[in-house]
Amino acid sequence: MRHLLQIFEETAERFPDKKAVGDQEDSYTFSELRQMARRMAAVILDKAGRGRPVCVLVNRGKDTMALFLGVLYSGNFYVPLDPDMPLAKIRDEFETSEACLLLGGDENRELIESLSPDVPFLTLKDMGQQEAPMPDIHPEDPIYMVFTSGSTGKPKGILKSYGAVLDFIASYAEHFDLTDREVIGNQTPFFFDASAKDLYLMMYTGATLEVLPSEMFILPLRLIDYMNQRGITYICWVPTALALVIQMKVFRKVLPTSLKKVFFVGEVFPMKQLGEWLKTLPDLQYVNLYGSTEIAGICCYYELDSSCTYDYLPIGKTLPNCEVYLYDNGAFVSEPGQIGEVLVVSQALALGYYKDAERTQNTFTEHVINGEKKRVLKTGDFARYDEDGNLIFVTRKDFQIKHMGRRVELGEIEAVCDSLPCIMRCACLYNDQKKRIHLFCQLMPGYDWGKKEIIHELRGRLSEYMLPTRVTVLDKMPYNANGKINRTLLKEML
Repeated sequence: MRHLLQIFEETAERFPDKKAVGDQEDSYTFSELRQMARRMAAVILDKAGRGRPVCVLVNRGKDTMALFLGVLYSGNFYVPLDPDMPLAKIRDEFETSEACLLLGGDENRELIESLSPDVPFLTLKDMGQQEAPMPDIHPEDPIYMVFTSGSTGKPKGILKSYGAVLDFIASYAEHFDLTDREVIGNQTPFFFDASAKDLYLMMYTGATLEVLPSEMFILPLRLIDYMNQRGITYICWVPTALALVIQMKVFRKVLPTSLKKVFFVGEVFPMKQLGEWLKTLPDLQYVNLYGSTEIAGICCYYELDSSCTYDYLPIGKTLPNCEVYLYDNGAFVSEPGQIGEVLVVSQALALGYYKDAERTQNTFTEHVINGEKKRVLKTGDFARYDEDGNLIFVTRKDFQIKHMGRRVELGEIEAVCDSLPCIMRCACLYNDQKKRIHLFCQLMPGYDWGKKEIIHELRGRLSEYMLPTRVTVLDKMPYNANGKINRTLLKEML
């Protein structure tokens, strides 16, 4: 069975002079990217050997792709780190990874000296003329590891394999007809797992990957202009980034001219802003994706019809390489309306949590399904089927609370609040100590409402026990580096 590096070699042979990856400053062709990666791999191999974690301080540009691929060609696996994180958190993730080598750009040297002066640090300037040979790769070998915070806030490393990534990306590219014709507009920072789809689509299909400048996401008018200049045809962004284009009324001044596919993942798309995309650009393909960091990609999708009006957005049907089941109280459920935890069976499941056998065993379990024992991911998400057989996301286990003796889904409250014409974005949290539901929201321009007016609008739409106890109106919702609402920061305001 071919592995991803062999496929990338074939891609580079097919398109040697085509742009593989570009940023605001410059670009690399497929042949240049392959050569740089193999030369970098020779240096990494000399310093680290094979089969080990190598941390990469990811900067937003084309060079990060060369560093990632250099690690892979050396027979190691990469661990992306955000250089803008607090030093203590970078050190925590670096030490947890047990990496023997750090890669990055010249701008990271001072940070490295503060972090770990005894660990070798390499940049692309350190590569020589010698190219590393193709490593011997097996499907179960690790390809990369990403950190995500658990409920305790302590980072946990999730390890993906070559076989899992290839199983996903082959199914994803074929199902959505993603080919070398695409120009991918990358929004997600490279230390977030969702960005891996962009990198591996480029390697697998021969598509061009354009790294969109992060500062343009707060200036969406310039962003759309830039996308038009670069001929972007496909994007897979978090809904917050897409919603901002509508909130800033960008489409009144400029429209995307080359865009054909708009995919979104990671959070619920507010229906007001989604409706504006559908109304303004009805001929594009819109797809809502659902997945988990414990999967190498996504497992469910729902393709929207721009002629329809949606009260809620399904997560839809399963990708061809996956099986999804709902499980509740020791049994699988399939009747419309019945809620169960989402279980996923796929060759694209992660290897597990890095050096945490207990957590891995609790999350990746075995179930007998149709008489066959299968490895299953327990996602911690709850969903139900609608009458058409589409999966409807209900809540995360973390978002399910007990309040006034009732089980309450915070996601349901958020969905109702988002439907109010006065609310631009919102997040609902629970203060467990004070036993109160706290709504944080940003209002649409022209509204000067407080708690009294918002609660008045919510009465009749929510049961009394679901009404927020406290409402905080913010001038602007806080977002993390991935463009999602920063719930960690909001928790500090409870």
